[in-house]
Amino acid sequence: MSYEEPSDDGDSVTVLVTGFGVEKARPPSGSIKLTTAQEFQDIKINPSWEIASQLPSTLDFKGINIRIITQTEPLKAAYHSLFDVTPKLLQQYNPDIVLHVGLAVERDYFAIEHGANRDGYQQYPDVARKVFTKAEIKKAWGKSPERLDSPLDFDDVVAKWKAQVGKGVDVRASDDVGTYVCGFVYYTSMEYFWKRGTPETPVVFMHVPPLSGKGDLEKGKAVTLSLIQAIAQSCRK
Repeated sequence: MSYEEPSDDGDSVTVLVTGFGVEKARPPSGSIKLTTAQEFQDIKINPSWEIASQLPSTLDFKGINIRIITQTEPLKAAYHSLFDVTPKLLQQYNPDIVLHVGLAVERDYFAIEHGANRDGYQQYPDVARKVFTKAEIKKAWGKSPERLDSPLDFDDVVAKWKAQVGKGVDVRASDDVGTYVCGFVYYTSMEYFWKRGTPETPVVFMHVPPLSGKGDLEKGKAVTLSLIQAIAQSCRK
């Protein structure tokens, strides 16, 4: 896996990347058990933020100048904080591409998720021990679609992603982002652009497996950069 340093020529694209901080506990979410509270308590660092915070600010790929923006601190795994902070980040940076990164404890592969549901976030309390109630969902998103999907060409992006990372690294598409904070932030971002009449803005959520140690985190960083390159290339075609 490799990535190129920036040049002064070619197209320009801005990518906003977010990651989550460490949580004390987290319940199962979605149709697969991403984690249990006890299991998550054993996680000392959240690789999603470790990866996001270590990405270069610029890189170049096949003539595309890519500017990477990460927030100054990890997202808090709390519904109301995400509902407040995410639109502000999108408005502030007006990115061409949005990549949210989160941890899936029981997975041993990297995956980008197809979409997220509007409902269901009243089921699992967040780190603040609060939920996003049905009434809050109706008030916030009552006129928005029950499900939103990323506008990416997943077949093309995954093919390019696999070509970038090479053999021995498992990257794939998935459709199980869940109804916890991962699905919540994903829907929040897509709904932001849907409401503004630009649903074609590329937004995607990537789940990463548990990663620890410098070597694993460097691998996660390289996989993430390869994904950013694949998305940028796919969106330019």
